[in-house]
Amino acid sequence: MAKKDDYIAEIYAIDRANNAYMIEAALDRYTDIFSEWDPAPFKRREIDPDLQLYLEGSADEIPSKYLIEFCFTLPPGSRDDAMEQQVREGLRNSVDFKLYLLRKEIKLINTRTLRYVLAGLGTLLVARFLAEPAERNAVTSVLTEGLFIGGWVFLWEAVSLFFFSNRDLFDRYNLYRRFRRSQVIFKEAEPRADGL
Repeated sequence: MAKKDDYIAEIYAIDRANNAYMIEAALDRYTDIFSEWDPAPFKRREIDPDLQLYLEGSADEIPSKYLIEFCFTLPPGSRDDAMEQQVREGLRNSVDFKLYLLRKEIKLINTRTLRYVLAGLGTLLVARFLAEPAERNAVTSVLTEGLFIGGWVFLWEAVSLFFFSNRDLFDRYNLYRRFRRSQVIFKEAEPRADGL
């Protein structure tokens, strides 16, 4: 595990003020953080899809036991405190909205899982009650076998939803909860020695 931690420390800088790994991104302007196709004010805008993938991928690489922070670098002389506050609020709102959508989707999958469990158990129960009298007739015997198979399919679908689909959603939900707790800082790029 120490090798992985060393590897992460080589890739990501650490903010010594709070020992958080810094996920850094360079911007030309503040609007680069948000989707260029979203005309809403900053506080209601969606995060730029490419930036979102970068932030998610970077946060996934850093073990969850460590703090993370987002550090956006701007060209020299372009910082604006009021704009930075709006951007922070917009990022927080965007993350909150993602959390809301993920909670809604998790609830939907949990409801569907419960329905599949009930349908599977109900179908298996009916098939079990019909199994003994059905053995006397070939048609009813085949229908009973179909009920058994259908019941197991419902139960397998419930297991699949609960252990696979739900797991992915919980991972994303936890990732965005981590985003919500992360600081957003801005800094100016160092001027280049060659003047460019």
